[in-house]
Amino acid sequence: MKYVYCLIALWLFACNGKKTVTEKKSNPLAVVIPDLTLRSKDRFLVRNNGKWFYKSQPFSGTIETYDDAGTLRARQSFYEGIEEGCLRTYYANGHPDAERYYHAGEKDSINKGWWPNGRLRFEYHFRMGVYEGDFKEWYASGKPLKHIYYQDGKERWGRGWRENGKSYMSFEVRDGRVYGSINPNLCYSLRNEQGGYIAVRK
Repeated sequence: MKYVYCLIALWLFACNGKKTVTEKKSNPLAVVIPDLTLRSKDRFLVRNNGKWFYKSQPFSGTIETYDDAGTLRARQSFYEGIEEGCLRTYYANGHPDAERYYHAGEKDSINKGWWPNGRLRFEYHFRMGVYEGDFKEWYASGKPLKHIYYQDGKERWGRGWRENGKSYMSFEVRDGRVYGSINPNLCYSLRNEQGGYIAVRK
């Protein structure tokens, strides 16, 4: 439990107060997120054609979403109506669920998710909406589940393990061809990013 509380404290410290996508003051393209926070059910807040508007103007600021019990479940920043900066989601008990970053409406940087027990669930690396670099997933036990490496949005190699440590996937892509093995009787389901294996019915 102490581990979980420490994780929450570090996580909140890392995200709170971030008003720019980049802290490099020399970067003229740095986007400043105004210090304005609204609730998702605000009657003046409207989503139209993939963009958020507040009182008919593209919204810049932070939107918070609460469940019926009044518990904060998501906090996301926007600039000119589209995703910019950090999206944080929470479990019903307040523990962190995931942390994702966006730039100009596209997933960017390192995105992470945690299991309810506080262990890391996934770590995905993006560059302007496409996978770039490591794609890692873990079981709730903390054991590694999958590690794939991407370059320019394409898989270069991958490894996968069952929870008992046995390999179910090991491949490499060379000259557009896939070399290696993937267990044909297992299919990975990433629905809602929870992860799980399902049998493929023939």
